[in-house]
Amino acid sequence: MPKVVIDLLIGIGITLATLLIFKKVLTRITKRTKTDFDDFVLKTLSQSIIPLGIILTLYLIKEDLSLNKDIQNVYEIALRVMLTLVFVRFSIRVSSRFVHGLARRTGDEELMHLAEALTPLIQAAIWAVGFLALLQSMGVSMGVIWGLLSAGGIGIGLALKEPAQELFAYLMILLDKPFTVGQFINIGSVWASIEHIGVRSTRLRNLRGEIIVMNNSALTSGTIYNFADMSQRRMIYKIGVAYKTSVDLMQEIPTLIENIVNAVEHTNFNRCHFTEFADSSLNFELVYYIDTRDYTIALNAQQEINLNILKAFAQRGVEIAFPTQTIYLEGDAVVGKPS
Repeated sequence: MPKVVIDLLIGIGITLATLLIFKKVLTRITKRTKTDFDDFVLKTLSQSIIPLGIILTLYLIKEDLSLNKDIQNVYEIALRVMLTLVFVRFSIRVSSRFVHGLARRTGDEELMHLAEALTPLIQAAIWAVGFLALLQSMGVSMGVIWGLLSAGGIGIGLALKEPAQELFAYLMILLDKPFTVGQFINIGSVWASIEHIGVRSTRLRNLRGEIIVMNNSALTSGTIYNFADMSQRRMIYKIGVAYKTSVDLMQEIPTLIENIVNAVEHTNFNRCHFTEFADSSLNFELVYYIDTRDYTIALNAQQEINLNILKAFAQRGVEIAFPTQTIYLEGDAVVGKPS
């Protein structure tokens, strides 16, 4: 029997025997464990047995093929490439499953997003290690490899500066959690709800329903006002009435406004005081709370209070002040008459 046939039979026999051991023996052992990670590793390794068996068989018959030196070198390189691809594929699948499994066990949705974000980095690192190992196995000097990487590192760094910046900003958002999906935030002139947090950018929807896409780095470098954890809204503003308002009405206004605020749902009155003699008005400062996170409900409550104040003032003849200026001419000033 030719030696090449014997080597083929040996390679096939080893492959089938290994596959049988994995399928019949090791599978029973992994099924007894509580975790399913070892089952996944064994299944993935079992799927690699046939490709590894083919590589082993091709290696065994290498000498039997009587190839010339150049073709044999190409043949060996092809075997090394195939072996590298098998191990890289196995490492990527196992590492990805391990990282995602850890994230799932915590039950934290943000960690799951983080695991998804780290997966491409892990895959790239495994490919890089596999490629370097392949070059070293082919006799390439590591000094030459590091020299090439150093020379190209500057160009690669400049090209990847912005993507890397956005990626690290994304990781910062996931780890620091300045906001999450569904929360309402304000950054600069943007008031919007978070709809999606991506690796490069975050998608928001503003009050008018428009989609706004912002770079993650712009979000992390700005001042963010997050209204999600706000149990109540504090409303504070001034109400100015005309100077001709009588003292009795001035004394009545704080109680009047308090009753108006307390009559509106979701509101809690805090205070209302006459605080200032302004240039053209007598100013009251009103402070009350709205016990809801819903922006629409808060605006409805504020609107109802403002309208009721206008109605109450109109019924009592109280005028809302507006900027005015009285000019006294010299002749009129003598008799005290404004012009």
